[in-house]
Amino acid sequence: MKRIVSIVIIAALAAALCGCGSKQGVIVDIRTPEPDSVIVPVPTDVPDITPAPTAAPTPVPTEAPQTEQPSDSPAVTEGIPSGDPTQSAGTEPDQTVFDDAVFIGNSIFEGLYRFGIITHGRFYTKVGLNVNSVMTDHAEGSTVPVIDELKNGEVGKVIILLGTNELGWPSYPTFIQKYSDLLDAVWQRQPGAKVYVTALPPVTKNTSDTSTNGITNSNIERMNGMLEELAAQKGAIFIPVPESLYDSNRALPDDASSDGIHLNLKYDRLWADHITLKVMGAI
Repeated sequence: MKRIVSIVIIAALAAALCGCGSKQGVIVDIRTPEPDSVIVPVPTDVPDITPAPTAAPTPVPTEAPQTEQPSDSPAVTEGIPSGDPTQSAGTEPDQTVFDDAVFIGNSIFEGLYRFGIITHGRFYTKVGLNVNSVMTDHAEGSTVPVIDELKNGEVGKVIILLGTNELGWPSYPTFIQKYSDLLDAVWQRQPGAKVYVTALPPVTKNTSDTSTNGITNSNIERMNGMLEELAAQKGAIFIPVPESLYDSNRALPDDASSDGIHLNLKYDRLWADHITLKVMGAI
């Protein structure tokens, strides 16, 4: 009996040794990450703006989606203060002015079309887009670098909003030089286009006061001043921030944003009307 058991054991060992080189015999141990190292999917609407080297900064998206739902009706102006230039202009915003326009920008611009606030023109935006990545990254649903979208047909107007993701850069002059190069690249592709440089909206006072990544109203003010000078030097048109986006502290009103940075629907509409009137030449 012992001899039979020994034979069986030897046979089993021989069979195991014969299969050790086959792929079926290899078990790959896939370790489940610890809870604190699990990568959580990031929302697609708000960028995490972190300091980046001037050569080729890479932003990390951390955008918080807007919580309000878009209205099915066309965008309307709400709550414009009586002293706001859009009120005194006496002209209604007409978005058909954007029929030959292209919008290029980061997630702050993205809300204008994603929530149906601006319904004319073409938008090429991306979370985390900056003056470097605009040359290489593509918008959602495209495989062409954002800058090269301008090769598609005749474009009469190019409206740009970039700079929020660059607020943490150590060198603002480097940012301005990159922006200048971008304007040149736009005109290389569309020589006859009017180019609009859009100022960065402020953030709420709390966001500014607690910022650790450069997103402060003082930095925004400084960058907007440099953008205005650049626009004047290059022959572009500067679009300033409307007064309706400021509170008494020269910050974004607390009720204007759920995350302190990205405008909600009401304030996006105010901003969109201001941009529209500026492009119309009404203000």
